[in-house]
Amino acid sequence: MAAKNKREAKEKANEAVNAWSVGLAATAWIPGSGYVMTAGDIMMVIQVGKIYDVDMDETAAATVLTGIAAPLVGRTVAYGLLDCIPIAGWIVKSAVSVGVSITVGKTVIAYFEDCSPLPE
Repeated sequence: MAAKNKREAKEKANEAVNAWSVGLAATAWIPGSGYVMTAGDIMMVIQVGKIYDVDMDETAAATVLTGIAAPLVGRTVAYGLLDCIPIAGWIVKSAVSVGVSITVGKTVIAYFEDCSPLPE
């Protein structure tokens, strides 16, 4: 699954991040879905790591996410508030989910660009 070089890895990683973002947005409207989002973020980090030929387990992926936690904290706060607003709040949660997932994904890609053993 690893790419041949960093350029190919970046393309594949962007595709993976976009797919995860859409998938997470599909569940974001459900009240209490923040738990699913965290698990999804961890799996996204693991997948992007594999693309960059960096092997990670769930603990290592969670550590990477901890280092870029600001968007995740914002999402958690927004979800808590938006859960209280039926329908409209749930719809907004999906939009917030896409934005946060893409932001986190881009940051994860930048992280792996720096530490990947792949050639340029």
